[in-house]
Amino acid sequence: MLVFNCTKAAVEFFTVTRQGQKVSDLEPAPHKTIAESIETPVFPNGVDTDNNGEFQWQWVLHCVSIKRKRYLMAMDYQSRFCITVLAGKKGDIYQFLNTFEPMLKACFHSLANESGVDTVEVENCVDHYDREVNDCAFYPRSDRSVQAHLNDVHWHLERHCYEDGMLLEDVDLLGFNLFSGQFPRNSKHKKEHFFPNEEFVNQWQQWALKRRFSR
Repeated sequence: MLVFNCTKAAVEFFTVTRQGQKVSDLEPAPHKTIAESIETPVFPNGVDTDNNGEFQWQWVLHCVSIKRKRYLMAMDYQSRFCITVLAGKKGDIYQFLNTFEPMLKACFHSLANESGVDTVEVENCVDHYDREVNDCAFYPRSDRSVQAHLNDVHWHLERHCYEDGMLLEDVDLLGFNLFSGQFPRNSKHKKEHFFPNEEFVNQWQQWALKRRFSR
């Protein structure tokens, strides 16, 4: 299950006004912090935990505007890998998901291939994702540490847009996502600095391997 923890800017993007009332598909977060939700996962009503392998993938979702173009930036809470995509219609969660998932897989494919991961293993990992991730949730909740790293990616994005041109095509956004993941990060959950690109691939592999052996 994908969990998108939305910053105030992302909450505003996914909120629309209908007949004078603000409407949003976001649900109240089950815990105050993301760390608490990782420690004690809570699934929304109607979500089949068996089909989701009792797995929650926590992301922090942010929205920024550059030259009148909106971008949605989703950062993985654990690896700090960031996926930036063009924002679609305001309030349209499904359009975001239909843009996010192909980019998520494209990033994994590219990084795994660069890392020398066997092609069969790459496909097994993606197949594992397709089997295990069947639902998603959007909560109005953020994280100060992740937000600091999102701000750094935003700086690089803004610089690229002003100096090298806007990122409007999927192939260009893919390149930017791989570029932004090569900078070292730190987190209180890890003892040493780490690189998001490497963590992202390793995390996906370990998740697929662990689930395979637990069946």
